[in-house]
Amino acid sequence: MRGDLAARWAGSVVPSWLYRWLLPVVWLGAIVASVAGDTGRCSIEDPTVCGPDRTFSLVMIACFASLVLLWWRPIVAAASGVLFMVLDLRYDNVTSARIGWTVYGVLCAVLLIWIVTSRRRQQSLAARMPRQQVQVPAAAPIGVTSRLLVAAGLVLVGAAALGLMHWQDQREETHVRRAVEQTAVVKGTNDDGDLVLQLPDGRSHTVTVVDDYETGAQVPVLVDPADPDWLRLRAELADYTFWYTVAGGAWALAVLFLLRDIQLRRARPRRFWNGQALPVRIEPDASAAFAVRSADGAVLLGFLETDLDDEESDLRLFDAFTALDKDEEAAPAKLKREWAETLKRYRGDALLVGDLAEGSWPTLVLGDHVLRPVSPFRAPRRMPWRAESTQGLSEQHSDTSKPSESTVDPAREVPTLPWEVPLQTRAWWNLPAFIAVLVVAPVAVGTFASWGDWYAAVMATVIGAQLVHSLGSRALYRVTATATDLWIRTGWLERRLSWRFVESVEVEEEGLSLEAVDDWHVVGGIADKELANVAAVFETLRLRSRTGLPDEPVARRPSPVLLINAVYVAVCVLILVLTRWNPF
Repeated sequence: MRGDLAARWAGSVVPSWLYRWLLPVVWLGAIVASVAGDTGRCSIEDPTVCGPDRTFSLVMIACFASLVLLWWRPIVAAASGVLFMVLDLRYDNVTSARIGWTVYGVLCAVLLIWIVTSRRRQQSLAARMPRQQVQVPAAAPIGVTSRLLVAAGLVLVGAAALGLMHWQDQREETHVRRAVEQTAVVKGTNDDGDLVLQLPDGRSHTVTVVDDYETGAQVPVLVDPADPDWLRLRAELADYTFWYTVAGGAWALAVLFLLRDIQLRRARPRRFWNGQALPVRIEPDASAAFAVRSADGAVLLGFLETDLDDEESDLRLFDAFTALDKDEEAAPAKLKREWAETLKRYRGDALLVGDLAEGSWPTLVLGDHVLRPVSPFRAPRRMPWRAESTQGLSEQHSDTSKPSESTVDPAREVPTLPWEVPLQTRAWWNLPAFIAVLVVAPVAVGTFASWGDWYAAVMATVIGAQLVHSLGSRALYRVTATATDLWIRTGWLERRLSWRFVESVEVEEEGLSLEAVDDWHVVGGIADKELANVAAVFETLRLRSRTGLPDEPVARRPSPVLLINAVYVAVCVLILVLTRWNPF
């Protein structure tokens, strides 16, 4: 697919902002119209107004689905919106609600028709392009996927919801069978907005209500003689039918996850198969998917998440996507070069086997590599002022032949060992703040506990522990080099790295990177002026250490920060216990 045809394909895509942002706003507007226009009062003659209403709870499944699924399954969401419009017109007698949901339902119907015709148009345009026959090897077995596990969990959630509703209904029916009707007088409301009622025997009872009641009004209630704490307004019986919405929503989601898993398996036949392939150009994207462009690279068609049949290769590719993450700029240069080399093997001219349309499950063939889909193909997301773009390998990442920033030469002289590495000057307030927290926090815990404010006392203990860990980690950070090991004290643990297992020392912007046993260890916080000297000393110690070293390449032991943190928590817990059992 090239040039004008590719541009026409991209122009046929439904702008995602319509269903990801506009329709949710209209949905909220319909909700507001429904609530604002509902002026009906709770009624004994029609207890479904403020009481149990199974039909309403079941219909609300479609209502919530028409919102929640807009970001994931817009076709299902639009269909749910149309269904809810029909049901609302059938059962709702609130004029503003009928208008609001009719507007929303019509927009959902337009969106549904637009998406369906758009995808057919995309398939038609893609079919006009010359294709070539390719043979795709059989896919590896899939086994139990996370989608199946989630679906099974949702089925259990739905069953548990119905079970809980059944138990609550039985308990409520027991109270209702024993209940007698009385007339209570409204005395007012409390600070929580609950209604305070006075019963004929003089007792007061607080109950949460839906409707508004004037002070002094007489309200029919049901009272259980066997349970003085149970009371229900005749017009507002207990409603547990919302569990139908929970159970139905969970089961509907389970079905969608199951259907998505079936689509995944159909896109990965466990046999050799022939398909019509369309030339495209692909490149890894920061979204952990592959950006699919037209064959000339001029038009971005969409994104496809894939994986490889070989688990080891797929794991390397998954790790390599980290190179595109802006948060990984501090990673060692050599590791970033390895990631970039891996990503370069998976970009260039490829063949797309299958339909090229939103929601399709095509396979990508790149040389000897077969990239199989794990989710449907999606077009770039659009806003009125911009469209989604790709974030691939930069020129700096692409140049994998670029050598390391610097070659570390061994130091001619090594300081007296053990040697404490010179670090950057810490903020002057770090150590005083650390000591202040150790002194003030237990006092605050004891003060709150003596006042009876146990929540504040517990929160002071938790926050104080976090501050002790954070400030202590900075104040007590140390890097110590011996003839055999490098000790790095960070947080609760001190990490030991044996020099014998260090394969290289590299100077980075954030400090030194040590490669050891297929892993990287970054040593930060070193004074900038001493960085080159420290690197030279580390290189000397690495080269000198050849015999007599421990077998463990990496080991850990508790640091003083952990001990101080434990003592602090123990003191605070002791204060809470003593205050609880021996209040001052």
